[in-house]
Amino acid sequence: MIERVAANITVVIPARNAAATLDAAIGSLTADRPVIREILVIDDGSDDRTAEVAMESARRLGLPLDVVSVRLGSAGAARNVGIERASGTSIFFLDADDQVMPGSLSQLGSALAGQPGAGLAVGATIRRAKGRPDKLKTPQGYGPDRRQNTSRYLRNELWPIAMGSALVADWATAGIRFPETIGLDEDTCYWAALLANAEIVAIDTPVLLYHHDEERMARRFITEPRKTFLAIARELDSLAAAGAKRDALQWRKAWIAQRIARQLIKHGMFADAAGMMRAVKAHRELGQSWKAAQYLARIRFGRLAGTGPAAGLAAPRRTLIVSFDPAYPPTSGADLRTFGNAVAAAEVGPVRLASVRPAGSTRPPGRDIRVVSLTTEADKRSHSLGWRRIKGENRIPRPALARLKALAREFRPDTIVVESIPLFKLLQPLRPLTRQLILDMHNVESDLAAQTTCNAQSAVSPGIRQLERRAAAIVDRIWVCSKLDRERLKAIIDHKTPVDVVPNGIPRAKGTSELLPVSPGTSDGFPVILFAGHLGYHPNIDAAERLAGVILPRVRQALPATQLVLAGRSPDPAVRILAKLDGVVLIENPDDVGPLLSAAHLCIVPLRIGGGTRIKILEAMASGVPVIATPLAAEGLDLAGGEDLLLSDSDEGLADLAVALCSDPARMARLRARAHDTAWSCFGPQAIREAVRRGLGLDGTSR
Repeated sequence: MIERVAANITVVIPARNAAATLDAAIGSLTADRPVIREILVIDDGSDDRTAEVAMESARRLGLPLDVVSVRLGSAGAARNVGIERASGTSIFFLDADDQVMPGSLSQLGSALAGQPGAGLAVGATIRRAKGRPDKLKTPQGYGPDRRQNTSRYLRNELWPIAMGSALVADWATAGIRFPETIGLDEDTCYWAALLANAEIVAIDTPVLLYHHDEERMARRFITEPRKTFLAIARELDSLAAAGAKRDALQWRKAWIAQRIARQLIKHGMFADAAGMMRAVKAHRELGQSWKAAQYLARIRFGRLAGTGPAAGLAAPRRTLIVSFDPAYPPTSGADLRTFGNAVAAAEVGPVRLASVRPAGSTRPPGRDIRVVSLTTEADKRSHSLGWRRIKGENRIPRPALARLKALAREFRPDTIVVESIPLFKLLQPLRPLTRQLILDMHNVESDLAAQTTCNAQSAVSPGIRQLERRAAAIVDRIWVCSKLDRERLKAIIDHKTPVDVVPNGIPRAKGTSELLPVSPGTSDGFPVILFAGHLGYHPNIDAAERLAGVILPRVRQALPATQLVLAGRSPDPAVRILAKLDGVVLIENPDDVGPLLSAAHLCIVPLRIGGGTRIKILEAMASGVPVIATPLAAEGLDLAGGEDLLLSDSDEGLADLAVALCSDPARMARLRARAHDTAWSCFGPQAIREAVRRGLGLDGTSR
């Protein structure tokens, strides 16, 4: 019989870019609503819709939920925030990609209440791994001796406690926190400290379904293995103060080293594996084991045979990406491209995002990406690289190069990616510091120079073409945004440098639903036309002026309720004046364009000069917003005019297309669906991952 438990449980869910899984995790708590006092979602710097999904789920299910926004960079630190904020008499930790079984919290609460003196109740778990049958893990072997429980737990003589399978009394965790500097075995350290502090009660009933990602776990071990091992070892040493026996701690450290060595051997990283095995051999028990002898033999054989990384998960590839402006958090189209490429590169190994200008954030959440600033405010007065700089090149302070070289020597990147020709002066100094140097050309700058008038603020020198030719002779590969840019560049350069097409991806795709959204209503006017972009950028200023001055009046002749929304950062004074016109709304520096896209019926993009990332078109299509644009605006995206979007060379033609489309609901619905499908299939996360892998040369081809 289950004893009735009052609503005194605090559920703590650390979440970082968990929009895709969080609804299921929160939904799994519904059956235990009577015993839940509060749910705390600790949103650790997510850049997707994590917070919104959490609140929407709670409202729909009638659950008491709060979102706590932090920027900490580790699950342990996020859980500690939850402990500090908890008001319940017991705490339940749940990962954002797992689900509890119905009634689990009630059963754990009854077990905890039924055994006075117990500080935690643990249930059985079902582990689900790709390609393997589900595995039931039942907690057994725990006794009344707390110190003995701790030692046996550290030595793997007891089933490990999965996060989401235990209910912790608030008094038991007083003064006990998760390690915040490690991302592996931090839960082991926490549970071991708790076992030393309180008695445990176990139940055989499954309380949790958790998803085990073996590939992600393996990558954690083989990325900076020595640094990972030393950090875990330091945290284990600190458990001695909690009463953990020294021999158990030493065994655990040797076992961790052996576990890391196993993954390193599996992926052909024999030198690193040999280093790990030195820590194993130092332990009297594990160092003399058959498994240790087997691992050492495999290392010797692998070194003699010169065997590379094994099939399957490749050895991690370190990538250093250098930009002028900080790419994180992304605000401009260039930032979105650079950060998107960094996210894709992080799938194959650690990434460092270095910017010439100072960066504010140090760690994008949920990924093996670190942000590094190459300058400080004081460096503005420093001498710059080179004795001459043409218009279109960035000013690079000399301290930036010194710090960049130091970073490259410390990080030892397999690949360095430099963002665009304006950073040309960094290419030659970086050449000897990496096996592969890549230039990511957001635009063919010399082509832009031919389009832009000389007196325009964004104009670049015609001499930029010479820099493009010189750059091609220095780097190993060049990335461009489109097939068209590749053909233009190949016509310019003499060197046979491989040119890869790495298209721009859907911005913030992780937080955007892949389902076609519902069409917006018409209560706020119809149609609502959206133009989003950097409103201080000359080509966008020109487009906004023509939208408000020519296109909007023509559309309103047929559709008087038409509204034009101009949204973007740093609007030029010429754009601000447009907000005084009838039917024009200016939204400066929007935190999120998602709500604006949800309310828009059309996006009109009337660019007639400039190039770039075409991010605004991809973002609109991915949100199911029909796009009407000039051919130049969509140039290089390989979209089908009349099917994926509508095209016209003239302002009058753009206006007439808008009127015709709004007058044909069936055609508008077809265009929405086609645009949405094209965006996700051609520019979604999977497409960008594959393009970046090709661009890094991981499949041995160049496109």
